[in-house]
Amino acid sequence: MTELNRPAENGEAVLTFWFGLKSPGKKDDARVREVLGPLHERAAAGELIHWAEPPRDRLALILLLDQVPRHLYRDDPRAYATDAMARDLTALFVERNDWRTFKPIEKFYASHPWLHAEDFELQSGIHGHYQELAPQLPGLEFMAATADLYLETIRRFGRFPHRNKILGRETTPEEQAFLDTVWNRKRGPENTAPDSGQ
Repeated sequence: MTELNRPAENGEAVLTFWFGLKSPGKKDDARVREVLGPLHERAAAGELIHWAEPPRDRLALILLLDQVPRHLYRDDPRAYATDAMARDLTALFVERNDWRTFKPIEKFYASHPWLHAEDFELQSGIHGHYQELAPQLPGLEFMAATADLYLETIRRFGRFPHRNKILGRETTPEEQAFLDTVWNRKRGPENTAPDSGQ
């Protein structure tokens, strides 16, 4: 097993692995499972809560709770099971502003749980942040428009309709029309967030 594929053991190893991936997506699922899967399980069980205090460890914990399950459990409700834990960690960054020294891409991932939230207040709270951040992210400038779309979606429906099937929820005719037109048009392959499992 190479060094890059060895299971991560600490926050810095999580960050080194994650930010070493080029445009994280479905192609990386097996490696993410191998390297970060065991730590995700520990994080989901609350065993890594002590990582919440140091800002960089908190970022690693957010990745384990928000991004990693989307790689481990595609098209499965477990992909969203630890979202609430990740949202609470993002709240600490927003309250304390202790991400000032982070690179733009690190701030992007630190705030992603609120972008994933089916909650209008959280979406509104992070929207301006994404408008400022997106132009600083080479290849991810489209995330400003994506943040607009997510905010519009939650404002209209209070949830992400594209998750309905996975979560066993009924899709209304209005939601289906939205998915068939607005969502699919604005969420084409060139405008897909790095985790590809929103």
